[in-house]
Amino acid sequence: MNEKISIIMTSYNYAGYISEAIESVINQTYANWELIIVDDASTDNSTDIIKHYQSVDERIKLFVHEQNLGLAGALQTALKYASADWIAFLESDDIFMPNSIEEKVKAIATGADIIFTDVEMFQDETRIIDFQRYFDDLNKLFVKLDHSRFIEDFSKIIPKINIIPTFSVVMLKRELLSGCDFNSLCKASLDYYLWSQLTEYKLYYINKKLTKWRIHSDSYITKDRYGWCKKYIFSVKLYYNTIKHKNPVLRLLLLLNYMRARLIYLKISKEKIKLNIANNKFIVEKIFSESH
Repeated sequence: MNEKISIIMTSYNYAGYISEAIESVINQTYANWELIIVDDASTDNSTDIIKHYQSVDERIKLFVHEQNLGLAGALQTALKYASADWIAFLESDDIFMPNSIEEKVKAIATGADIIFTDVEMFQDETRIIDFQRYFDDLNKLFVKLDHSRFIEDFSKIIPKINIIPTFSVVMLKRELLSGCDFNSLCKASLDYYLWSQLTEYKLYYINKKLTKWRIHSDSYITKDRYGWCKKYIFSVKLYYNTIKHKNPVLRLLLLLNYMRARLIYLKISKEKIKLNIANNKFIVEKIFSESH
């Protein structure tokens, strides 16, 4: 298979990282790609670096925003200029393994609509430990990602947890994104918001670490923080996205029940009392000792 792949990269003040990201694309074992880079009005020398690589590889295309439009705006610009039927993402602070695109292209033969892979985290060891706990819980409580396979019940899993760690592990059919809403209430969770709109499609997981995900304090995930109210509304919208194709009456009942369950949850046992209010935050917990 020699499917052309449009690799999308958005750029904003990542001059210290973007060279590694671009070089990881140039060094791919799979050659039939184009790299669409949208610079979102960077104030550093990012565009100079990108133009240098553009001069040595004609597959690299640069589009520059005069004003900063944010991640959603940059992605939509990139999609406008992408020419391939399949889109792969690479954030400008991440790195593709040399066989990243080749392995994803092989997975097209499975009949998948969306393909994602395992990831190798690097740089900030303290934050990596926190993320690793997240992935441990994901594997233990929601879905076991221990071998390559289709992910069943994606629509039931995604309102609870995002099983796709970062944009940079995803390749999907371009047409899937044409009907998506990019106006995520939580900007740093735009990827999560998009995936929740695509749960009716076939999702295939490759159990190989094909992307190096840079964990660092300058990332938008680290910088953007939201209160419980916004997170709660965001979670409701995520759930709505997964049931939007159902009967309107059933959809309303399901949504109201989800809102109730997500807002207040009380659990009493012999060992503890837990009260969960919004976004699965345990705000009251009393542990009874054996002496009681």
